[in-house]
Amino acid sequence: PKRSAGLRQTLRAPLAQRAGSGVKQTFRFSASASKITVTDSTALDADQARFGIRIGTGKHFHFGAEVDNGRIKGHTTLPTATVARTTGGESTYDGPLGGNSLNLKAYAGLHTVRSKVMFGGDAAIGVRDTWVESDAGMDVAGFKKQPVIEMRARAEFFLTPAMTLGAVASTDMLDRRNVSLAAVFSLNFTD
Repeated sequence: PKRSAGLRQTLRAPLAQRAGSGVKQTFRFSASASKITVTDSTALDADQARFGIRIGTGKHFHFGAEVDNGRIKGHTTLPTATVARTTGGESTYDGPLGGNSLNLKAYAGLHTVRSKVMFGGDAAIGVRDTWVESDAGMDVAGFKKQPVIEMRARAEFFLTPAMTLGAVASTDMLDRRNVSLAAVFSLNFTD
């Protein structure tokens, strides 16, 4: 009994350190499948990579910054006036669209650790820049310096005391068509 109590305490020690009150730095990488608006009437699919740094202070609070960059692609059959900023008329355009999206964000949130799983939520604020190319030319659509306010929920499993693997779901509160589901890998550095 005495020996097993000591073993349980030893196994819990890394978890207690992870949930402790010190400053924790984390490098995050994630790959996401997203839907991003490029005009008032068009939202395209996106495959993005996210790189970020998270700093945890106290037992439950964290903040950080991140960059999302990725390829957007899709089709539209809307009139060209609603798809492209640079063309006019009421003819329809039915061709492939492609391009890029770049997001710069700062965020803050709360988290808790239960067993080997960390649950949390974040609020992020930043800007998104998109450009779309088509057969009609380069940069025919896409919002420039679009403000972003995201709400996110996350769950991460501790693979080791220094590595987590999890999922993050998010939506933009200013334009609810901007949604994302990401797999996230984190390397945690303690104080």
